[in-house]
Amino acid sequence: MTSKAIISEILSLSAHDGPGMRTTVFFKGCSLKCLWCHNPETIKLKPELRWENSKCLACKICEEVCPMDAISFAHDAQYIINKEKCMACGICAELCPSRALEIVGKEYTVDELYQRLLKDEPFIRKGDGGITFSGGEPLLQFSFLEELSEKLKKHNFHLALDTAGNVEPENYKKLLPYIDLVLFDLKELDNRKHKKFTGAGNNRIINNLFLIRDIIKRQKLKTRIWIRTPLIPGMTGTEENISAIGELLSIEFADITDRWELLGYNNMCGEKYRKLGFNWALEEVELLSRPEANVLLDIARSSARALKKIVFSGLTYREEKNNKKTSG
Repeated sequence: MTSKAIISEILSLSAHDGPGMRTTVFFKGCSLKCLWCHNPETIKLKPELRWENSKCLACKICEEVCPMDAISFAHDAQYIINKEKCMACGICAELCPSRALEIVGKEYTVDELYQRLLKDEPFIRKGDGGITFSGGEPLLQFSFLEELSEKLKKHNFHLALDTAGNVEPENYKKLLPYIDLVLFDLKELDNRKHKKFTGAGNNRIINNLFLIRDIIKRQKLKTRIWIRTPLIPGMTGTEENISAIGELLSIEFADITDRWELLGYNNMCGEKYRKLGFNWALEEVELLSRPEANVLLDIARSSARALKKIVFSGLTYREEKNNKKTSG
């Protein structure tokens, strides 16, 4: 039986998910519940219906055709979809004249996604890039991912895996021979804080990072690692956390880690939550200031001296403010 997967988005011409110009495939489903998640559409491992209020004509066609009575304008609600009743059948989205309703999450077979990715081959080759599996957590749909990776590797694509590490160790053992680059999220070293921020402890995550290192060395793979750490104000973006991660990386992973990327907090995704009918706990949290980001970057560089490259990416408060002035 052919494997199938639920994909939320295929992003061509991406320059942020590995070296060169890439196509990033966002798999639905995640094993963490990070408070700061900027891709909420990838959390659930199933298609979802989302509603864009600004496009809605209130014509009520969706309310009339919904077979589950999951849509209602009766109480002038801020969100018209009953998430518990909705089965994401897509009938309402197909008939919506203004495209205010949309199904997020499309089912692909391995061959269907493979053929779609081949369309991007010209710019991938020209841009010295590849294909990145992201999410969500792509390894939650492992059988599909393994089959697709084997197929793409025969075509000599550079493959990157963006993983949060909270999955079965066996998955890495089977997949790593196909993967050229692992983008590994290392968010918080304090186990108690990690569980508070993400809904899960970090023991399995850290163990999996050591496992990946050991597999690469034991099998003499050419796979390299990029570490990613989100800098969330009042949470992961502390001097203590960055120093602890830096020391760990410098001592244990310097020889196979090409890059440690400090990711500036993204507070621009509130609309994504509203379209899905969710409240976002961190919507009022401000971006880091440039001086704050520089302090954390300096700490990272001093605590992880053995690493080749440590960078900060993302907006800071001053940059966002200037962007608003420019666009206005």
